[in-house]
Amino acid sequence: MSRKMHFVTLIMASIRNKPGRNLATIFCFAFIAANIFSAQYLMTGAAGNAEKGILRMGADSIVVPAQYEVFIKGYQMGPAAVNGIVRVEPSNFRVSNDIMDKIMKVPGISDVSPQLFVVTHAIPELSSSPIDIYGIDPDTDFTIRPWLHHPLEKTLGPNEVIVGSDIAGEPSSQIVVSCQLYTIAGKLDPTQSPVDHSIFLRMDDAYALATYEANISPSFSPVAKGDISAVLVKAVPEADPEMVSARIRQPFPSSYLRVIGRNFALEPVSQEVSGLPNLLNIISGVVVLASLPLIALIAAMVAHERQREIGLLMAMGAKRKIIFSLVMAESLVLAAIGGIAGIGACLFIFSLLNTQTLLNGALQITFVTPQLARISQMAGLALLVVIVIGSISSLWPAYQSSRMNPYDAIRKER
Repeated sequence: MSRKMHFVTLIMASIRNKPGRNLATIFCFAFIAANIFSAQYLMTGAAGNAEKGILRMGADSIVVPAQYEVFIKGYQMGPAAVNGIVRVEPSNFRVSNDIMDKIMKVPGISDVSPQLFVVTHAIPELSSSPIDIYGIDPDTDFTIRPWLHHPLEKTLGPNEVIVGSDIAGEPSSQIVVSCQLYTIAGKLDPTQSPVDHSIFLRMDDAYALATYEANISPSFSPVAKGDISAVLVKAVPEADPEMVSARIRQPFPSSYLRVIGRNFALEPVSQEVSGLPNLLNIISGVVVLASLPLIALIAAMVAHERQREIGLLMAMGAKRKIIFSLVMAESLVLAAIGGIAGIGACLFIFSLLNTQTLLNGALQITFVTPQLARISQMAGLALLVVIVIGSISSLWPAYQSSRMNPYDAIRKER
């Protein structure tokens, strides 16, 4: 009774026949995949930290009423002292939010967002420092959200607030401010600034709170709906912040608005961050090019070692395309196993290092773990590369194996 030999059976039998040789091949593929994946993982995490730092630098400039003065730690400071602009300083000077339409039309601006300072309250049960309360637009804000310890699951809703790190309470808990009940939707990382003892509400909630404050405190400076304390401005990366500030001033009288910029530019850092993918591509390319001759040599040695086996298969009626496919398929299976093993080992090691915070110490940065979708992309790319390497390096040995003479292959001594 004849038994039909299946293609998969041949591949698995060949792999089991020489475990030492195949383990060495798998190790080579695992090493290549681990190098490609680890390079992407580490550089993506480092780039994520740099990008996060850039986002946390806040606005490039801030548009405020002409009477506005900046106070930091009790000392009156000029525009040159303003570093990262995350929030407007407490001030009772306000302008209409109509100015935002004109500002947004200025060339070189990518984002604008309003902020309204409402009131400062001493609430000992929430913070040992006086608490500054602000209104923000959750849809356009780009200075507060980057400081969130965990991103909001949904946009900021009615009676929901974002609180600084010094405010007592955790997300989903409730706090009372001016007899009003609010739910903490998110908490900020420490900024080492007055932002740590600030509370941020939706604009509508801020106007409602301002109305309540005006009703109970005659000394409270009235806030009309539509009033804002400042407009935070973000310039496009290639724009000159000073030129953008000059353009913002043009439509407005100097006695009405003032534009304050920070005293440093992020363009050099942005260029370095944008250059990281290019460096990643160079490293990956070098690893791929260096690995091709090695894998090709291993594949050629394997094909030479299996000449008698291939000759027997051809003598039994196996066609040349079957032999070609067999050699190629075996290489692809070994490449896939090695790639998965290398990526899995990297993920285990990085997870262990992250858990014990050893990765941060080794890199001397706050490593930002890539998101699961990004990790999947990197793993897929590394696996694809090793499979392509296995395919290319096995083409010639597979072709030679399919062209050999069965008689010569069988009688050839090892």
